[in-house]
Amino acid sequence: MTFEPDKQAALEEALAQAKLNPVSADNWNQVAIASLQVSNLEAAVEYIGRAINLEPQVALNYSNRGRVLFALGRKEEALADYTQALELEPTSELYSNRSVINLALGRAGAALYDLNEAFDLAPTPEAQATALLNRVAFFANKGMSEDAWRDINRVIELQPEDPRHRLTRANLAFALNQHELGLSEIEEALRLDQSGLLRFSLLQLADQLEAYLPTSPQPEISLRLIQLIRHK
Repeated sequence: MTFEPDKQAALEEALAQAKLNPVSADNWNQVAIASLQVSNLEAAVEYIGRAINLEPQVALNYSNRGRVLFALGRKEEALADYTQALELEPTSELYSNRSVINLALGRAGAALYDLNEAFDLAPTPEAQATALLNRVAFFANKGMSEDAWRDINRVIELQPEDPRHRLTRANLAFALNQHELGLSEIEEALRLDQSGLLRFSLLQLADQLEAYLPTSPQPEISLRLIQLIRHK
């Protein structure tokens, strides 16, 4: 494996500093960061482990190692690290991150618990909206459309001017066979999308709907949606 010279030099410098002061947890964390820059995830796990041995009460070290372990596919070990981090410092972000691991392990009940805790601990309205959106995705994935609908309504109450939330509610409305409501939500999303944030993706959707129009189970709805998007 070849490394970019500047990143390799940064790793060597970080290692040199750590060897000069091997009892500094921060030094080993810096080596871990430099290892990640050269895509050596296994080494990063080892170096974060050294930082943990020096500072076993720092939640961030466990969550950092858990993130790298998860990237390596070592899910059970990642779960253990996030659990340890939460025991030291229970935060909304950590619960949200652990929910991803629980989902990857097929532990839907544990994931939902984490998502609920993430919402309860969210410190700001923005963080609450993010936590609710994560729960919306969970419910939608599990076919629990009514629960997802309840949460997206709460998100819109918190952030009524964000057009992305209207698009999410439109998708849920279509899933619940509330087609007229879905169309009105798309229209509202387009109205709120002053910066054109959603325009490209919606035009792509219109193209896809048109391509599959002959086999659409609801061709009249698809046609109206195509016209709505393209005429805005």
